[in-house]
Amino acid sequence: MRAKTRPCRRKTSQGGIDMTLSLSDLVLGTTFESPHMTVDAAEALAFAERFDPQPFHTNDEAARQSIFKGLATSGWYIAAAAFRLILDSGIELHGGIIGQRIEELRWLRPLRPGNTLRVVTEVMGVQRSEKNPRRGTVLLKHVALNQDNNPVLEMRVVVLASDFDFAPGSP
Repeated sequence: MRAKTRPCRRKTSQGGIDMTLSLSDLVLGTTFESPHMTVDAAEALAFAERFDPQPFHTNDEAARQSIFKGLATSGWYIAAAAFRLILDSGIELHGGIIGQRIEELRWLRPLRPGNTLRVVTEVMGVQRSEKNPRRGTVLLKHVALNQDNNPVLEMRVVVLASDFDFAPGSP
């Protein structure tokens, strides 16, 4: 499943083509699907040792004795990997994906080293600014799925978006 909305092509000041999405391109119900990635055991372990050094992330024997019954990838690693996959999904917003807030973040089941991860994103809401209708906010729902299509993470975020005639940083 690919994005239902296609980015508008416009010439940049350098003569290239800008394929990013503007606020006007985003429609309720539009979906984006990322490519797949496999969780690398060494990378997940290094992340956990540095940022989330709990035994069920870093020690195979301790993890087997935990609620997870085996090594579980850190939820923060999953969130970071999911964001990378979101960037690779085709949802390239004019001016970048600038987060305003996370409304909900839930880890639903463990993801194991060697498992596969992908993200499906849906546009849940688009709201133009009353003060400046060339910009606004977009509510996105991201669902990270494992190789069995079971959700491992769900996140609802609000990001900033603008139309092409609005230069980021201008009033």
